[in-house]
Amino acid sequence: MSAESHNQLKKNVLSTWDVISQSLAFLGPVMSMAFLTGYIATAAGAAVPLAVLLGGLTMIALGYVVSQFASRIHAAGAIYNYAAKAFGPETGFMGGWVYLFATLLLTLAIIAGVAGWTTEFLAMVGILTQPAPYLWLGVAVVECIVLFLLSYFDIRISTRTQLWLVFGSVTLVVLLSAFVFIKGGAAGHSLTPFSPDAAGGLEGLAFGMIFAILMYTGFESAAVLAEETANPRRSMPIAIVGTVAAAVLLYTFVTYSYSIGFGVADPSPWADPATPALFSIAGIYGGDWLVALVFLAAIVDGFAVALGCLTTSARVAFAIARDGALPRILSRTHPEHKTPHIANTTVLGLALLVAAAFAVSFPPAEGATTAYTVEFGYLAGIGAISIEVIYVFVSLAAIVWFRRELKQEYSVVKHLLVPIVAIAGAGAALYGSVKFIPEDPLLQTMPYVALAWIVLGLLYILVLRFTKPALVAQIGRDLSAMEAPEPVDVRFGHDPAAGSQ
Repeated sequence: MSAESHNQLKKNVLSTWDVISQSLAFLGPVMSMAFLTGYIATAAGAAVPLAVLLGGLTMIALGYVVSQFASRIHAAGAIYNYAAKAFGPETGFMGGWVYLFATLLLTLAIIAGVAGWTTEFLAMVGILTQPAPYLWLGVAVVECIVLFLLSYFDIRISTRTQLWLVFGSVTLVVLLSAFVFIKGGAAGHSLTPFSPDAAGGLEGLAFGMIFAILMYTGFESAAVLAEETANPRRSMPIAIVGTVAAAVLLYTFVTYSYSIGFGVADPSPWADPATPALFSIAGIYGGDWLVALVFLAAIVDGFAVALGCLTTSARVAFAIARDGALPRILSRTHPEHKTPHIANTTVLGLALLVAAAFAVSFPPAEGATTAYTVEFGYLAGIGAISIEVIYVFVSLAAIVWFRRELKQEYSVVKHLLVPIVAIAGAGAALYGSVKFIPEDPLLQTMPYVALAWIVLGLLYILVLRFTKPALVAQIGRDLSAMEAPEPVDVRFGHDPAAGSQ
């Protein structure tokens, strides 16, 4: 077996449904509907559905931008490779550097969050009767072992597990929302949730949109599977744009049910981020048993998010390492399964080390915030800021690359105006992430940590530029991924590898 075969992913094995599952998993729809809508309600009041709808439309524009790249540049580095094609290797490295940082921190955050929420759930249902402040670390170890096993073997095991986990958890939330919708909520149906006046005017609606856009973060992650997809030219637009469009419909319906469920006249019970809206609605319309059930659904969805984040961060690290800009050991793939098992293991090992560091730094004390809560909020916050920077960055790259490369296909509407809409939406989310940081000394450092990582990347690429110019010239290029493969049958549910096994 050649040395080169040890850093190649498995080709032509993923169907459209597989890449859809990656987008859905990273999106984390149940987590978003549970934990983020309260932040939107603090600004938009009962008009959360309108904020979610308008914010989602800007994210469809971003989805179109990413899908156009992904359908033409089939590379595991995704944004890393797109930026290199648009701006050159040094700028491409910075795109990958920041995107890796964002997805890595989100992976670490959600692993800690799922571990902690699992211990809370065990206490809620009476399985855990005695305080066990460090039990979440043990749960995190088990969680990482399961994540490792799911990511070590064929990539299809990972993607299809994600699909079923997300489908099951979303189904429960949709059924609850449908019950509230049919019942008519607290006082019947109303168009108030779609009126700017319900948000106190356009300013409240605009601020609400900032947080609403955050609910769509992660849909672009399907692009990291382009090298492994049978027909990325067809599958990527369906997975990326289709996932965002489906999320817009889902979020609008569910938040409308929330709005009438709490009562459009007084949305104040909703506007409390400390009490997840999904849990409150479940308590009002079902009782404690339903609260426990939707909490479990949120944990299941969170695990799917962790798996999606791991897939993304490990493959971006793999792609950068394959070009030599990170330790090459990260670019090794399993001889048989062709998965980036070294990168996967590294990310999971780092997750456990960081979790232990937070546990030591924030020891349990009466009335104190739990260590996993601190880790989740802090790392997810930095990750969100970083990924919004990348969204603006890739939209700018699209404007440059579309104009230069598409020639006769170029359209001012599709290839200039659509990226500008995406920049506006992602820029608004970035503004909100930086502007509305809680008055907490630790959380106040989040923008500076993201900025420090960018500065570190600039220094690193400058050193490489002067010490290893030949290596830098190769950044962002993957010769096997830059050319589109021959079309392959990618019907929904079709297994393109079945005939060769």
